[in-house]
Amino acid sequence: MLNKIVDVIVDRPLYSVHPKHKDIVYELNYGYIPNTISPVDKEEIDAYILDVDTPVQSYRGKVIAIIHRFGDEDKLIVSNKSFSKEEIYKKTYFQEQYFKSYIEMTFTKKEDILFDLKQNGFKKTDAVLLHSSLKSFGAIEGKDIIEAFKEFFSSGLVIFPTHTWSTITKNEDVFDVKKTPSCVGALTNLALKDPDFKRSVHPTHSVCAYGKNQEAYLKLDLNQSTPVSPTGCFGSLWKMNAKILFLGVPLSKNTMIHSIEEEMQVPDRFTEEIYHFTSIGYDTTYSYFMPRHYSTKREHLSENYAKLLPHLLEYKIAEEIYIGNSKTILVSAKLCYDYVKYILSKNIHLFDNDKEYEDDESYKKTKQ
Repeated sequence: MLNKIVDVIVDRPLYSVHPKHKDIVYELNYGYIPNTISPVDKEEIDAYILDVDTPVQSYRGKVIAIIHRFGDEDKLIVSNKSFSKEEIYKKTYFQEQYFKSYIEMTFTKKEDILFDLKQNGFKKTDAVLLHSSLKSFGAIEGKDIIEAFKEFFSSGLVIFPTHTWSTITKNEDVFDVKKTPSCVGALTNLALKDPDFKRSVHPTHSVCAYGKNQEAYLKLDLNQSTPVSPTGCFGSLWKMNAKILFLGVPLSKNTMIHSIEEEMQVPDRFTEEIYHFTSIGYDTTYSYFMPRHYSTKREHLSENYAKLLPHLLEYKIAEEIYIGNSKTILVSAKLCYDYVKYILSKNIHLFDNDKEYEDDESYKKTKQ
């Protein structure tokens, strides 16, 4: 119902008292949309009216946001004026403080992303790697997402994967840090156009980064001889205690796991052929000699990484949050590294298929 014009019948006007919880006084006009049915309680859909500061009996306005309560019915935010996510949060807090929820906006702005990052406990000094789907954010300018992350993590490090494995595929192919587009999403290519970001010279699995220790981090991809080396930009994330965000994309995009598989010497992961790639950097040209990812099991073996999700959530290695309108999986690189190494030590072929698995009791005991 986002962006629709609705009529609200107010049955709990401003300053009224909650019929069951007498300690709750309504700081907004609150009512329902006639001729609608909530799938949760089978009653009319409820709505807060934000831009009226006197008690009213009815109101016509636009649905500018929706509060999605987990395990409960949604609440519409109706107004004929614009409000930020933080303003909506504060105005509805008198009642919404008792529920876990997230706010879906009609149009998300930079300030809304900043609010979400703060609300979800990020620190300005964090290193964050962003696997992303721009579409998952809904209506927003992509540059606002990038600017928000740059501003919030001004004392940390913001990293985007800027892979070219789908285009740098043949022997003697040439990769150019300034010209070769990323094959992993619109947001990554917007980051490449931002002059504050710099890119590593890895020919197939480069990253771009902005922030503290940018140069030292990007140098990790120099002189590598595999697609995702344990000592490269992805393989070093756990040492940095980085946070990995899957913004509207599945855990199958977890490039770091390639480096763990390499460290654990999982068989059947590379081509027999060694390719020669040339990387044109900002000042120097580099030669790389390396195999490409390949498995006899399936074309994109990383799709099997998705089965990790319920286990990472169970052990608090990952959590589900919302950044903007994007459902996001937040993963601790260090904890994920420890866990994946452990399960591969028990079954080196775990990711050869997409079958679900159960943790043995020994890992659970290490967490007790």
